[in-house]
Amino acid sequence: MKKIKAISLIVFIATFILILTGCSASKNDAKKSIHVTSSVNFYGEVAKNVLGKYGKVTSIINNPNIDPHDFNPASSDAKSVYQANLVIYNGLGYDSWAQKLLSSNKNVDSINVGSLMGKKTGDNPHIWYNVATMEKLANELAAKFTKLQPSHKKDFENNAKAYIAKLKVLNTQLADIKKNKINKTVAVSEPVFDYSLTNMGYTVSDKSFEEATEKDNDPSPKSIREIQNDIKDHKLAFFVYNKQVNSKTVTNLVKLAKQNNVPVVSVTETKPSDEPTYITWMQNQYKEIQAIQNKK
Repeated sequence: MKKIKAISLIVFIATFILILTGCSASKNDAKKSIHVTSSVNFYGEVAKNVLGKYGKVTSIINNPNIDPHDFNPASSDAKSVYQANLVIYNGLGYDSWAQKLLSSNKNVDSINVGSLMGKKTGDNPHIWYNVATMEKLANELAAKFTKLQPSHKKDFENNAKAYIAKLKVLNTQLADIKKNKINKTVAVSEPVFDYSLTNMGYTVSDKSFEEATEKDNDPSPKSIREIQNDIKDHKLAFFVYNKQVNSKTVTNLVKLAKQNNVPVVSVTETKPSDEPTYITWMQNQYKEIQAIQNKK
């Protein structure tokens, strides 16, 4: 999706301060019930699985059509952050609005998933496409919840183990894809799927194209020509594009790929509304790769 656009939050922050003043007495008591607020629903899903019956999870962005980069939080979102015992956000510039809300309330504990994974600003922010991210987050959540409710430590740890066990189906899929990998590079419209591609053993043919789109710049004519030539010369295993983004350049590349019988893989940056879980979402995208490899 588009990179972060400069937005002003001066009026919003002023409103937020008034909210804090008005609801200070309603701060959630973690000893009774843990309240987690997640910037996006796929991290909220992990939290729900680990937390179990000991609290509730609110995911601010549930609509797959909302671009987290450019999201403008409402006063209700600010209240959710303030009343939470723990806030989960991606970091790496992906959901900077969440970090701004947190900066106004130092008393809320938080998990910056990017930092948890050892990433820094400028790195590819789409870290949920690495299954290891969800595994590490589950364990970190168990540790955070244990601090809030020590008497339920075993429950949180067991819940984390159970969720991580569910993720094994994705690692099995990735291993199968890697074992049957097509010995060609792939082209991508932007770096949304790159962590998965790495785990599959694939490399991206032209990094400059995806870097330009990620920074909300037009790819250079040279980059476009190189991908066009790779498509025409059948040098690519497949072409990956984010179907949630409209781009004339990418649309033309998809059309060219289909005309030249180069397989096209469609992915999404946010979990589609028809996907019940993060796991099914990933599974169905991985299946597209498996179907391509099975035809070779």
